[in-house]
Amino acid sequence: MMETVFDLLDERIKEILLTKKIENPTEPQKKAILHILKGKNVLLIAPTGLGKTESALLPIFHNFLKDKSLKDKKNIGISIIYITPLRALNRDMLKRTISWGKELGINVAVRHGDTTQSERSYQSRNPPDMLITTPETFQILFTGKRLRKHMEKIRWVIVDEIHELACDERGAQLAVGLERLNEITKKTGHNFQRIGLSATVGLPVEVARFLGGWEDNQFRQVKTIEVDVTKHIDIKVELPSIKKDDYTNANRFSIEPISFSLIRRCKELIDDHISTLLFINTRDGAEILTSRFHLWQKEMQIGVHHGSLSKNARIESENDFKSGKINSLICTSSLELGIDVGNTDYIIQYNSPREVTRIIQRVGRSGHKVGKTSKGVILTSNLEDLAESLVIARKALAGELENLYVRQNPLSVLTNQIISIVLEHGKINSKNVYKIIRRSYPFHNLSFKIFEYILKQLKDQRSVWFEEEDNNIFLVKRRNSRNYFLDNISMIPDEKTYKVVDISTRKTIGSLDESFVLSSVFEGEKFVLSGRPWVIVKRDEEDILVSSVKDIGNIPSWMGEDIPVPFEVALEVGELRKNISEGIIVNNYPCDKNTFEKFVEYILNQKKSGFKVPNNKTITIEHDDKNIVINACFGTKVNETLGRLISALLAQSIGESVGINSDSYRINLELPGIIPVERIRDIFIKTNPETLEYLIETILKNSTYVRWQLVHVARKFGALRKDFDYKNVGMKRLMGLFERSPIFEEAVDKIIWERMDIKNTKNILEKIQNKEIKIIIQGLSPISTAGFETIRGLMVPTRADRTILMALKKRLEDTNIILICTNCHHSWNSSVNRIDLQPKCSKCGAIKIIGLRRYNKDLKKLLDKKDLTKEETKELKRLHKNASLVLSYGRFALIALMARGIGPDTAARILRRYSRRELEKNEEIEIKFLRDILKSELTYARTRGFWDS
Repeated sequence: MMETVFDLLDERIKEILLTKKIENPTEPQKKAILHILKGKNVLLIAPTGLGKTESALLPIFHNFLKDKSLKDKKNIGISIIYITPLRALNRDMLKRTISWGKELGINVAVRHGDTTQSERSYQSRNPPDMLITTPETFQILFTGKRLRKHMEKIRWVIVDEIHELACDERGAQLAVGLERLNEITKKTGHNFQRIGLSATVGLPVEVARFLGGWEDNQFRQVKTIEVDVTKHIDIKVELPSIKKDDYTNANRFSIEPISFSLIRRCKELIDDHISTLLFINTRDGAEILTSRFHLWQKEMQIGVHHGSLSKNARIESENDFKSGKINSLICTSSLELGIDVGNTDYIIQYNSPREVTRIIQRVGRSGHKVGKTSKGVILTSNLEDLAESLVIARKALAGELENLYVRQNPLSVLTNQIISIVLEHGKINSKNVYKIIRRSYPFHNLSFKIFEYILKQLKDQRSVWFEEEDNNIFLVKRRNSRNYFLDNISMIPDEKTYKVVDISTRKTIGSLDESFVLSSVFEGEKFVLSGRPWVIVKRDEEDILVSSVKDIGNIPSWMGEDIPVPFEVALEVGELRKNISEGIIVNNYPCDKNTFEKFVEYILNQKKSGFKVPNNKTITIEHDDKNIVINACFGTKVNETLGRLISALLAQSIGESVGINSDSYRINLELPGIIPVERIRDIFIKTNPETLEYLIETILKNSTYVRWQLVHVARKFGALRKDFDYKNVGMKRLMGLFERSPIFEEAVDKIIWERMDIKNTKNILEKIQNKEIKIIIQGLSPISTAGFETIRGLMVPTRADRTILMALKKRLEDTNIILICTNCHHSWNSSVNRIDLQPKCSKCGAIKIIGLRRYNKDLKKLLDKKDLTKEETKELKRLHKNASLVLSYGRFALIALMARGIGPDTAARILRRYSRRELEKNEEIEIKFLRDILKSELTYARTRGFWDS
């Protein structure tokens, strides 16, 4: 009688299990091994640490050992391929798999970006039985003649962390790659078994379809096996109270008291446990937090781990943590997946995790030995963060996860794979290419018309040749095809990174993105990396040489840091607000009574102050002299969509640009002048929901928002070289070049997919127009003024901040300018610091004065010129706006206008936040004004390549 599924396995495997003292299978192993032994395609969904990898490997090793033909020396080739998306291949999984292989006589090899040329050559001549690789290196295997031959023998494909791949372009590329592999193996008369290993996800059927693909007009059969993670987790939510000592320490380190109370509470929890992972959502957040711990407790054994630290720094942190040398590690999503974190017994999430799946994956990293409960806490820093965290924790414990969707027909990937397939075959019928690509789930509904549209683009840009034979179009590789492939093996967006090297030890500490380097990295500048402050000694083409210092510096920013708050989470936050405001008893959220009472008090305070509470059934449009805030509990993507819509329609009606800033619960409008708030309400009421998608597409096509995405997509299409520098061309010309092309369409579509939510925004507009959602206009309420940034309280100390701002003020006031009277056109030279608070023409006494940098003095001619071109008319309008600002704000307008990249429109948006009297009398207000200018300068510095010179 069979006691466990292990009894079904080869004797050699059972012996190794006994020597490793593994007697009982884990839940995933019990459920999956039998189905994999039977040769079924399987999607296994289970938390980390329950032997998920062995659930797939053991039955595959069994079937491999059983099939004697696979060990035939004449029949060489790869039998098993294991694909993992982790940029740093999971070292623990590698160690275990290679160890199994050695003991069973199965040759296991690894191939990725860092594999040496000699090792690659050896693998081509002597293929391993099992190859562990990344999605990108998997693509390369198709191009080598020998390797392609070795792939004919593949019988098993394991895709690890498949949930990470399913919803992005790397995954779409891999899905087509699997169908290309299918094309190779079926020529030798066999198919391959597909195994997907996934963390807990919403909508498992979508991931199963992604794994299995499409054949004979139906989805391939995939057996989905789920292990319920929610019965093994315990999550609490806290908003720490500020203690008396917190004020003293906060003042000492120049941070907010609530931020210090969170740091203190983190340390208390770390001291109460053996081994704690402290998760934070962003890499810059991890750097800020680690640096603050080191400032406060110099001897505290705490490390930092994120994707922009060097491989050696990450390995060192992991090993120190596992060995107990440090008992806490601050990390980002870099430790959500795969990596063995030893005896972790507690998880702290700093601020809301923003998604349900994220907190489940993170808390699942603790106590994940069989039979133990994973425990964790979400520490929140404000009441809005508290409400969001309560909703996410409740949903996690109830197993209500966000649905995961696979983007259909991503044209960048389609282009990439057409060129790659042509390169693989040399010459191939276009209909065959279409059939291969259509078998993958992301392209299963691709029309032949769109396919032909992309082929035309590839022909026009000379990426492939066309040859016609017997009414068939054959695609033929060109030299460009190989160049394109080598530049675009990866679908990850290209941004140059710089290595940061410690000048004294020559050790690489980590890397910085180009955008941060261009805007903030200068010799003598200080910044934080690996939780420690550094000063820049020298910057060259590839490296930044640094030396350790004691002062705190700037925090780097990295690409791709935002985690959107889902529509469903924000909606429930709105429902929670509504229930509390209506006196409905709420008791199903995982926190203590005192914590919950703080949120109740916050909502009741809004009512006591005479304001309506914005919630899931009520939008409030709130305003004072300078601000309009739309409170809408609809999540990041819906609010982004609504914000773009409102901004564009208002700008069209008033003829000037309208700035927007949105988060999950509000949309802030930055207006050039006072406009009736009823206009905003009318947009909600009068916009036809059915036209929303068309409107958003049109708005994006005419916006600067699409520019960076356009460059990225054009590179991935092969229309621009990888090293193309958009700064030398000017974006207007570039946009004109691609305007009516699939490249432009893909750039817009990708932004909508990643940043917007058309479906739920349409739903909201319909509910407003059906009167299911009310709109209320009122003054600025406490909820409106709640902060946007939860991490803000930990930022750079005030003293350093003030020093930087005073240096900025001096630079702007020392600027040499030319002043021009709009009345008599008299002009004179000066510098900003020598100008009166209200500049006046010395010739005619008029006070409507234009202020320009001296190198722009030729613009004066426009005041006298009769026949102006369209561009000159535009420039004249800007000059008059410049003069209007100087008339209203005097010397403060000149200070703003002399900043880098700040024209009259941006200056007007900054100045409208302040009254002139406040700026003249109140130093703190002036500091805020200077901070706004600095922020705009940094934004310009990061994006200056997108503006025509």
